[in-house]
Amino acid sequence: MFCTLTRWLISRAEDGGKKMPRFAERHASRCGACLEYARFTGFLSFRLSGDTSEFLAKAPDFALEPTELHAEEAGRRTRDLPRRRLFVHPFPAAAAALAVVVFALVLFRVVLHEPALTSAEKRAAIASLKSVTAAPDQFRSAVEEAELSLDSERLILEKSVLSAVEYFQARLNIKFERKNAPKTL
Repeated sequence: MFCTLTRWLISRAEDGGKKMPRFAERHASRCGACLEYARFTGFLSFRLSGDTSEFLAKAPDFALEPTELHAEEAGRRTRDLPRRRLFVHPFPAAAAALAVVVFALVLFRVVLHEPALTSAEKRAAIASLKSVTAAPDQFRSAVEEAELSLDSERLILEKSVLSAVEYFQARLNIKFERKNAPKTL
């Protein structure tokens, strides 16, 4: 695990020109595999820079010189990295402040200034609740009739599903076997 981290830091140092941390340098000097990797990566950039001129010579339509290529690449690297800002952006800060103010106003107006119910209002609310919960006989018969309608719909659906299964069994030449009697939904 430590070797993996050290090798990543070695690659980062070679690719980006950043200095390797001291603990990684110490590890690379003690670990034979990491030391060999550091030597290889150091030699690799030298070797590839030597191959660049041969590659460009084989490609006559390639207009850039190696020095221009490296300068363009270095400029692109510096532009691609976003800069960290240490100050707060004004729009999100203003939006957050506005949301806090609106929340405080709503809380103050609705929760804190709402008067409590009087005893007459409480009695009226309880009476209306009792009238709603006391269901008349017609309501019970309507609920029972709806339940019967739902039962008939369920039976029709079960028959349709069984019919579809039998059709697919006949067409696809598949046989379904039941261990127990089918359960109703």
